[in-house]
Amino acid sequence: MRIAVCHFRYGMLDGVSLEMEKWARALERLGHAVLITAGEDPTGEAHILPELSLSGAAGIRRNAFGELSRHTPPELMDEIECRAELVAEKFRGFLSREGVDLLVVENVWSLPANIPAALGILRAVESLGLPVVAHHHDFWWERDIYRPACPEIGELLAEVFPPPYPEAVHVVINSLARDELRRRRGIEAVVIPNVMDFGVRFGVDDFNADLRKALGFSPEDIVFLQATRVVARKGIEIALELIRCFREEVLPHLTIPGKGNRVVLFLPNLIEDELYHGKLVRHAEKIGVEAVFAPERFGAERRTEGGRKIYSLWDAYTIADFVTYPSLYEGFGNQFLEAVAAKLPLAVFEYPVFAVDIAPHGFRYVSLGREYRRDGEGLAVVPEEVLRRATREVGEILVDPARREEMVERNFALGQENFSLERLERDLAGLLRGLK
Repeated sequence: MRIAVCHFRYGMLDGVSLEMEKWARALERLGHAVLITAGEDPTGEAHILPELSLSGAAGIRRNAFGELSRHTPPELMDEIECRAELVAEKFRGFLSREGVDLLVVENVWSLPANIPAALGILRAVESLGLPVVAHHHDFWWERDIYRPACPEIGELLAEVFPPPYPEAVHVVINSLARDELRRRRGIEAVVIPNVMDFGVRFGVDDFNADLRKALGFSPEDIVFLQATRVVARKGIEIALELIRCFREEVLPHLTIPGKGNRVVLFLPNLIEDELYHGKLVRHAEKIGVEAVFAPERFGAERRTEGGRKIYSLWDAYTIADFVTYPSLYEGFGNQFLEAVAAKLPLAVFEYPVFAVDIAPHGFRYVSLGREYRRDGEGLAVVPEEVLRRATREVGEILVDPARREEMVERNFALGQENFSLERLERDLAGLLRGLK
C-alpha cells in the first residue's frame, strides 16, 4: 500500500515526531511505501503543507482556548471554516495526486492545536472514502490549556476530537487513554505503545567524542541528563531538587570512581515554555544547582553548521552518568525507553501511565514517588523523605559498578522484549490485516 503519515511537524525532537518516524520505518519494513506530510520539517523529507503547522494556527488557538480578543464566536467559527475548506482542498489534492491508499493521522484529531487542519483533513478523507488510522498520543481533555473560550468551540471538540469517522481505526498509546476514550465518546481503540529501536548504539565515536568539552564538562563531572523538552508537565524542578539533595547530603560521603564534586543537570532538548524555563533558571540559582540548557547544539540528526557541530539527541546520552525522568504526566514514556536502550540508570516520577503500563514489566529504577504538591511558584514538590531516599539510592548505584551493570542490562532486556521496533512491526501488521 501507499501510506501517508501526517502531523503538524516532522523531523523535530518532540515525542510525536520521533514516534512518527518509527512508524514510518516499521511500515516500510513491512513492504509499504510511506509518504510523510507535515506543516514544517527541518530535514526536508516531508511533503510540506503549511496550513498544517502549529504556528499557522496560533491566532485561532489563542482565541479558541484563551480570550476572544479578536473575534466574536461567529467570527471565530467563520475563520475556522474558511481555513478548513482550504486545507480540505489542498489535502484532497495531495491524497489523490499521490495515490494514497491509507492515511495515518498523528495527533491531529486528538489535540485541537490546529482546528482547521483537523476539520480539513476529515473532509478530505470523507470525500474520498479513504481509510484512516487515527494515532492519538494525547487528548485535549488531558491538557488544561484546551479549555474552550466559547460554547461553539466546546461543541466542536465534542464532535471532531476525535471524529466518529466510520472508515477510521483509532489507536492510542496507553490503556488509560483507551478506557477514557471509550467512556467519553463510545469509541473503541487499539493500544499500541511507543517503542524504541534497541539496535541504536549509544557509543562514543569520532563525532561525539568532544561533546563533554564542547559543553564545558570535564570527564570528572557527574552529569544528570534531562532529555525531555522543557515544558511544565515534565516536572524538571524535581530533578533540580534531586541534584541539590544529592550534592548536599550524599556526595560528600561518597567516593565515586573517576568522578569529582561538580554535579550538573544537562538539558539538550527544545525549550517550548519560556515562562517555565525562567522559573527553572531562577529556582536552580536559588538552590545552587548548575543547570545547563543547550538545545541549540542538538537536533534530530547530526550535522555541521558554520563549522560548529550539531549533535543528535542520542549523542547526549553518551555523556550522561544518570538520567532524570520526573514527568508529572506523559502519554507514554519515550525518554524512559531511550535511557533503557542507552543502558543508563534512571530516577523516575511514577506518573499514572508509567505506573499502569510500564512499571509492571519489572524495570528497575530509582523511584521519585507518585505524589506531589505545588509551591507558591507553581512548581512541583515531592515529599522530602522520598527525595532523600531517592538520592541515597542514586549514590549507591553510582559507587557500585556491578549493581549499575545488573540494573541496566536487565532493563535493556525487558525493553527489547516489550517495547522494541520489532514489537511495533508485529502490532502494525496485525492492525493492517484488520483493515483489509
